[in-house]
Amino acid sequence: AGIAFWLVLMARAIFPALLAPNGQDKNLLALLTSSVVCIGLFYGSGLFYGERTHISVMEYWRWWVVHLWVEGFFEVFATTALAFIFSTLGLVSYRMATAASLASASLFMLGGVPGTFHHLYFSGTTTPVMAVGASFSALEVVPLVVLGHEAWEHWSLQHKTEWMKRLRWPLMCFVAVAFWNMLGAGVFGFLIKP
Repeated sequence: AGIAFWLVLMARAIFPALLAPNGQDKNLLALLTSSVVCIGLFYGSGLFYGERTHISVMEYWRWWVVHLWVEGFFEVFATTALAFIFSTLGLVSYRMATAASLASASLFMLGGVPGTFHHLYFSGTTTPVMAVGASFSALEVVPLVVLGHEAWEHWSLQHKTEWMKRLRWPLMCFVAVAFWNMLGAGVFGFLIKP
């Protein structure tokens, strides 16, 4: 029920914008829509076990939800959502926002599953395989960091418009998301994982 509610809630806001004939490129909105749908559907894999399911099967599906969501879907969703917000506010160009979102989705499609290999330490996985997984995992934050840097560069124009002064703290929060993602998952993650 929660997954259906999430999808319906997002569909009510997104589909009218997708169907509007305004002639604007809708690639970024389509990426946001697909990442929202994937998050909702991906939690469904956590429903593949029940009360009498063996613990190894439950742990397998829990691992899919926790690690693959964090390793892949979250990065795509966070990058696309912030790209959409930043491009709507004029902090980054629509082209830059779409490129960052496509890069994030491409990194996930290319390295989402290999990016989880660094979690396989206790199953006896070899060091080279874990290093490949750690490298893919650490690279997943790059598009969001580039997007945050671009928004920070445009932030210097804040004194030229009145609306940017009113939105100072929400915008600083979004830029901080990109910064802490870069520091935590990027820098510290890359130092620890390989």
